[in-house]
Amino acid sequence: MSKIGIVIRREYLTRVRKKSFIILTLLMPVLIVAMIGGIFFLSSIKDKQAKVIVVADETGEYLPLLKNTDQYVFIEAKNGFSEFRKNSDESVYATLVITDDLLKNPNAITLYSYKQIVQSAETTITSQLNEYLSNKKLDSYQIPNLKNIIKDSKVYLKIKTIKTDTTGKEIQTSSAFASSVGLIFTTLIYMFIFIYGAMVMQGVMEEKTNRIVEVIVSSVKPFDLMMGKLIGIGLVGLTQFAIWAVLLFGVSFSGALLPGNFNMFQKIGGLFEAVNMAAICFYFILFFIGGYLMYASLFASIGAMVNSQEDTQQYMMPITILVLFALYAGIFSAQNPDGPLAFWASIVPLTSPIVMMVRVPFGVPWWQMLLSIVLLFLTVILIVKLAAKIYRVGILMYGKKPTYGEIVKWLRY
Repeated sequence: MSKIGIVIRREYLTRVRKKSFIILTLLMPVLIVAMIGGIFFLSSIKDKQAKVIVVADETGEYLPLLKNTDQYVFIEAKNGFSEFRKNSDESVYATLVITDDLLKNPNAITLYSYKQIVQSAETTITSQLNEYLSNKKLDSYQIPNLKNIIKDSKVYLKIKTIKTDTTGKEIQTSSAFASSVGLIFTTLIYMFIFIYGAMVMQGVMEEKTNRIVEVIVSSVKPFDLMMGKLIGIGLVGLTQFAIWAVLLFGVSFSGALLPGNFNMFQKIGGLFEAVNMAAICFYFILFFIGGYLMYASLFASIGAMVNSQEDTQQYMMPITILVLFALYAGIFSAQNPDGPLAFWASIVPLTSPIVMMVRVPFGVPWWQMLLSIVLLFLTVILIVKLAAKIYRVGILMYGKKPTYGEIVKWLRY
């Protein structure tokens, strides 16, 4: 076995045999589901005590329209609004002041509070008053059955989207489902770059600070050591994702066997067929490999340059900003996968691994995909070579954090 193969084997087996890896791999899906479920559960819990909103209605027309809810209770202002401001009551959440006919003057309504008003308070008030004002406006036209005419004239369309191929085969699709699939794969690559890239950096720093690397490089070339570490940790990540995919498939298959669920899962299976999951998984692996090697090599070079965790912040900031930009570009590109932002961000190598996965479910012209992949792997080769030069010098330097000028000199060696 070659020396780089020995390093790969060591990095891979050392990590997958740890109990923490096994426990985290098995528990992570459960923790994610529990976290999402917990968020929905906590968000559904309302305050035990309803908030009091005092209504100072100078017209006397709108106070009777405001009905109490589980969250808000409306009471009439005993004194004027000026008295309320002088004698504030902590039990009162806000004061609603209406000074004029809202049809004639829509700006004659104001909500005052000593706290920041939440959106639900505004929604509760406007939803109750809007219906009354709309009906009042319609009645002012004095047209018989105008409300029924308008109600009957409303048409609600639900468009069925069908994807066809050259053979004439039709498959029902869903733009929301395609966007969700793209965003999921985009998020996976984003998480992988940060989680396992940081793992590479941490491993390099530990070997450097413990002086183990001095012994290792006596028998292994620095480039072979760096590549072995990158590939070994990358395989750990792929193994973890493969296990999660098997678990997800097993749970989905078991759920499909339950009575009443078969038709639902059959429909979901049709949506997966429409977005061509085989092609998505294939491109995911390609862009995952390219993106991981590109950024993990940068993480490895940072780990070789510094001597402590605190020193990494200076060099991590540009990479963090770049990856976050790619993530947000991918999120916004989901609404317009063929727009200029999506196109250029999926072609530029530093952002393409994250952004391109948003576009794949919607279909990407072959020349754009080929151009993106070629540019990505050419950039990977260039960055790996540059990172290897920094790694070769940095792992044997101690005592101080190198300046950017010194790093440029390393690249010229």
